[in-house]
Amino acid sequence: MGIVYDKFRGAWLDRDAETYMSCLHTEYEFHLHSNGRKITIANFDVDRILNFMTESEQLHPTCIYENEEILVEHFYTVATDGSCEAVLWSHKLKDGLIWRSQNGCTSLTKEQWDANPLNQ
Repeated sequence: MGIVYDKFRGAWLDRDAETYMSCLHTEYEFHLHSNGRKITIANFDVDRILNFMTESEQLHPTCIYENEEILVEHFYTVATDGSCEAVLWSHKLKDGLIWRSQNGCTSLTKEQWDANPLNQ
């Protein structure tokens, strides 16, 4: 695993919004996969992050790759309504912090999720 990944993912799993936000660069931008919108650090605050953290559960997180320029991670998310997605995140790093993020998601049916070998 990597230094940024461990702190960033650990903060999410611990529902520690302050530590999570401390991983984001002051020029942070998140490019949404669903509609192409860009969200900047100005749109994030501790309460909003805590809301995101409780809206869904992130399972089986994996750091695919991390170096001083990029972090790539994968996990599954299960929302309170039972919907599930496989999520791939790519984060560009700057000054040891997450500077730009973009993700891609693949929706999974309940049957696909239940059949996933990680759930056996």
